[in-house]
Amino acid sequence: VVLTLTAVSVPGIETLMSTLRTHAVGLSSKRLSDSLSLRALPCLRCTRERLHIGRSGVIARANDSAQPATASGSASAPSSTNPAAVVAPITQTDTASVAGAPAAGTVSEAVRDAAGSTGPARSRVRRKVTKAEQPQTNQSQGLPMTAALGVAAVAAAGVLLFVYRKFFTNKAGQAFQSTSQAVSQGVQQKKLQKEAQVRLNDFSDRLRNLPSVDLSAQNLGEEGTAYVIEALAFNSACLALDLSKNGIGKLGVNALCQVLPTCALRTLVLNTNSVGDEGLEALAKVLSGNGILQTLDLGQNGIGDRGARALAEALKLNTTLQNLDLSGNAIDVEGAVALAEAIAVNTTLRALVLSDNYISEKGALALADALSKNTSLKEISIKGNELGDEGVKAICDALQGRQCEIKVLDLGNNSISDAGAASLARLLHDKKSLTELNLYMNDVGDVGVGKLASAIKENKALKTLDLGGNNIGPEGAKDLADALRGHEALRLLELGYNPLGPQGTKIIADVAKFDIKLDTLKLGWCKIGPGGSHYVAELIMFNTTITSLDLRGNALGNDGAIVLARGLKQMESSKLAELDMGYNEIKDEGACSLAQALKANAEGAPKDLKLNSNYITRFGQVALSEAVDMVYEMGGGKMTTVHF
Repeated sequence: VVLTLTAVSVPGIETLMSTLRTHAVGLSSKRLSDSLSLRALPCLRCTRERLHIGRSGVIARANDSAQPATASGSASAPSSTNPAAVVAPITQTDTASVAGAPAAGTVSEAVRDAAGSTGPARSRVRRKVTKAEQPQTNQSQGLPMTAALGVAAVAAAGVLLFVYRKFFTNKAGQAFQSTSQAVSQGVQQKKLQKEAQVRLNDFSDRLRNLPSVDLSAQNLGEEGTAYVIEALAFNSACLALDLSKNGIGKLGVNALCQVLPTCALRTLVLNTNSVGDEGLEALAKVLSGNGILQTLDLGQNGIGDRGARALAEALKLNTTLQNLDLSGNAIDVEGAVALAEAIAVNTTLRALVLSDNYISEKGALALADALSKNTSLKEISIKGNELGDEGVKAICDALQGRQCEIKVLDLGNNSISDAGAASLARLLHDKKSLTELNLYMNDVGDVGVGKLASAIKENKALKTLDLGGNNIGPEGAKDLADALRGHEALRLLELGYNPLGPQGTKIIADVAKFDIKLDTLKLGWCKIGPGGSHYVAELIMFNTTITSLDLRGNALGNDGAIVLARGLKQMESSKLAELDMGYNEIKDEGACSLAQALKANAEGAPKDLKLNSNYITRFGQVALSEAVDMVYEMGGGKMTTVHF
């Protein structure tokens, strides 16, 4: 048992020993006295006494303090074998012991005075005093060490704080910001989904209730198309549907194939989508047995020869389809040959559009052979296929030899020269039922127009004649004007992109004033210039039928605009609805002249005055805007729009 007593006075120790003697079991008083030794040395800070009870009795010794010197300083060390000698001095000097450290001498002197001359005792006490001094030294050295540790701790805390702010705070902010953005995007997405659902339901309602529905360019996509198309199932109300420009692919086409057999659609427009060969193969299976659909527009859908072959097989069996548009695809010679085989046996197809593909001369020869056998086609559009003179000649000969009439023939942009024009002239001589002839962007020239002129004169049913971009000059204009004079049916004449010049413009303007009843005259990029503007001004003044006049890109300038303004002032007719003077280098002076003309003739002011891509500044624009306001006031609410 170890009992530790700290700062206990000597009388207290005597009382403790007396108690131990009284309660010691099996120990005689003599053995206890013999086994008891007591030493007390004062420490610099405090006096601590420890008592150890061993087998032989109670042994008391001082571990951390030395025996204090007596007041006189002459007391000698007591013998370790005589307990009475030990206790008596302590009793006499109790007051000095409790007082603490010695008054003057060092610890070593106190030990020497207490121990006397006994060597071993002095060495033991010296070692104990040395051990007692060490904690003081370590404690004195621990103060700067503690301060250093505190500084290091503060520095570490600063580093941690910097790292936290540098990385964790930024990451936390970024995380919060990304979370906020995600929540905002989620809310916005739900809002868009709700709006899309409302739109889709509205489209479905239209399909259920209206006979003709235009859903072009509505960004339906595959899923939206599939959703809307369900309204066509067993629907007898909707007869015409336009789904062009909606990104419809295989999925949308498959959904359409499911409802086509049960709906009443007569017209289906899928122009500018992504049907492709695979989608057309699925659609062709439905078309082969469909007995209702009459018009199908598949233009610009990435259809190649594979899709053309599938569609050709369907056309051999279909008996209701009348109008088929395959323009702007990638059909080559192989696809053209497959379609030609179907055309040869099909008896219901009335209009075929194969424009802007890759048919070429070989494909044209195959089509020509099929046309010679076909008895139903009356409208054929094959522009932009590089047919050449030989291909055109083959097609014209085939059309000329069959019994069926031809109404529309579009052979624009096919590299036709005056040789091809001769073949066309023979066709026009024999087939006087032609109402529309398009030779836009070929190269027939003045010679070719001369060959066509007599045939055009004989063909009194012709309503639309497009000879734009054919390198026709004043000479060709003269032959054409002679052929058109007195033509009662012609309504649209396109002569744009031909170098007519002022002289050729005069010839055409003279015949258009009184001798033909044109609705639309196109003279864009014909090099009219200020010199030819006088003839156009006279045409505007005296013609009473033209509603649309195209004068773009003729370098009219301010002078030409001023001359045309005079014609607008004195214009007798009020039928001119559209006047296009874009790309003519007109400045503010010309714009002000046109503004004055509008004010002077509010009743004859055109509905649309197009002045795009000129040099009109804010000053000219304000003048024209004021003129528009005056036209509205003076013309009884007539609306005129000026396009800058």
